[in-house]
Amino acid sequence: MNNQGAQGAPNVKNSLETAIRLVLFFGLMFFCYIIMMPFVSILLGGIILAVAASPILTLLRNRFNLSDKWGAVLITCVALIVFIVPSYLLIHSLIREFTHFISPENRAAVTGMIENLRGLPLIQDTLYEFLKNLTNNSSVVFKEHATQIEAVGIGVLGFIGGLGLGLVHFLASVIIAGLFLAHAKQSAGLAEKIFIRIAGKNGEEFSHITERTIQNVTKGIIGVAFLESVLAAFGFFVAGVPLAGVWTVVCLLLSIVQLGIVPLAVPIVIYMFYTGSPVTASLLAAWMVLIYIFEHLMKPILLSKGAPVPMPIIFIGVVGGFIAGGFIGMFLGAVLFSIAYKLFLVWLENDVQKVAHNEDVAYKEE
Repeated sequence: MNNQGAQGAPNVKNSLETAIRLVLFFGLMFFCYIIMMPFVSILLGGIILAVAASPILTLLRNRFNLSDKWGAVLITCVALIVFIVPSYLLIHSLIREFTHFISPENRAAVTGMIENLRGLPLIQDTLYEFLKNLTNNSSVVFKEHATQIEAVGIGVLGFIGGLGLGLVHFLASVIIAGLFLAHAKQSAGLAEKIFIRIAGKNGEEFSHITERTIQNVTKGIIGVAFLESVLAAFGFFVAGVPLAGVWTVVCLLLSIVQLGIVPLAVPIVIYMFYTGSPVTASLLAAWMVLIYIFEHLMKPILLSKGAPVPMPIIFIGVVGGFIAGGFIGMFLGAVLFSIAYKLFLVWLENDVQKVAHNEDVAYKEE
């Protein structure tokens, strides 16, 4: 009996020590997660951008004999210019148009715009009277519909705040991506070690599939959407379309979810024909047609095999990411959900080498 008690004591002691170590370990991991949580989206964005830009870095290294650090500096500077200039123009346009819209000097123009809207098919008398009263007797309208206006205002401010925060996160992600690119070989080696620790002997193939998926989605989905929205923004600003900055953001969202700019371009062109110069509206319509043709020419070039993942996967990733993480979440959602889909296919195929080989062949054929 005493021997059993003596043998049991070390077992209890070992169990207690193991439990304490586990509690301390998971407690440490939890607090590290709390500390890193505000930076997770920025870090993920930097990793995705670095992986997407790695072929450009390889090109600069092989063709111009640039080191990784100088290539990363060049890519980062160009990316910041491409990012900051459109963002500044977008924010400046939103502020200028909103200020101009609510200014007393613009009341006559707003009234004329509402009168022009009266004859449009979808504008009913109730909506027309509401807009007219909002212009002429705004204080009365605010009193009668205070709750609804407050809800709309909170939603608009939340959207603008999320957009601004997303732009700041994206800017930080670009800088972090430059740091990863400056140490490209070390970063790639670390990524492979992490995948090997997670997935065992197939970790290298999982890393390969993830890399190809990121490059395909950013190049064929987000890249084309960005170029398409920039071209659409140029047409909106030159034609003098009201709230051109807002429509630019909507164009970007529609392009990423693979709906294209047609659902937005058609009503805008109709509005411009009805309220503006026929020549301006005709030129804007021709420009939208050229963008539509550009979209359908560029995607087969960039993605000869079609989209890297089905459109519903992109749609769910974009919408869910935008709801969860705002502007930066829109990009992260599309890429991360696509990666999850590809890894799910690997699990179904149960042949990771075959899937990795197919990804590589598809990438080289593009």
